[in-house]
Amino acid sequence: MKIVAALATTLLLAPGAIAQTAAPAAPVAVSKDPTKAAPGKYTLDPEHTSIIARVGHRGGLSYSTYRFGTASGALTWDGADPAKSQLSVTVDTTSIMTPVPNFAATLIGDRFLKTGQFPTATFVSKSIQKTGATTGRITGDLTFMGQTRPATIEATMVGTTAVKGSPVIGFSGSLRFKRSDFGFTALIGPIGDEVELMLDVEFDKAA
Repeated sequence: MKIVAALATTLLLAPGAIAQTAAPAAPVAVSKDPTKAAPGKYTLDPEHTSIIARVGHRGGLSYSTYRFGTASGALTWDGADPAKSQLSVTVDTTSIMTPVPNFAATLIGDRFLKTGQFPTATFVSKSIQKTGATTGRITGDLTFMGQTRPATIEATMVGTTAVKGSPVIGFSGSLRFKRSDFGFTALIGPIGDEVELMLDVEFDKAA
């Protein structure tokens, strides 16, 4: 009983310590206003970027998804006039991942992505058009398997904030294209021709 009483006394005398331990972390202030994002040059944060490809499976029965684990990129941002902004992203096609065991090794081979010849895919913007308060249409050139074709990203600015005093911008977007337009025709039919890329990206302000 003496031990219990001593413990109770200690707790009563140290409410500040208990409160300090239990205090939740302060929430990060995130703005949805594109004009609040600091203008200037940004670099893609590979640790907070997700690039997923979705393709029809078994003639349209379902969809298969593939994730690319390595990407880099640059953004020049002007929230007051998005038309002056510029974007470029490069994806390492050898970094493709799939839940099907051992299939990634087949995908990067000569039957499919031919990454020995074409180890990267790139998108470079040519124009950016504001379509809503937080949305925009980015048109540019997609280079895939050695061929370049026009492509469009439908994008949304998810938010902007500062991390350790440095500005960060988050975007989500999607891009659709036919792989046959790039000469990638392996197993069209069982595997869909249209590819949808789903993009979730953070950009950090360059020093």
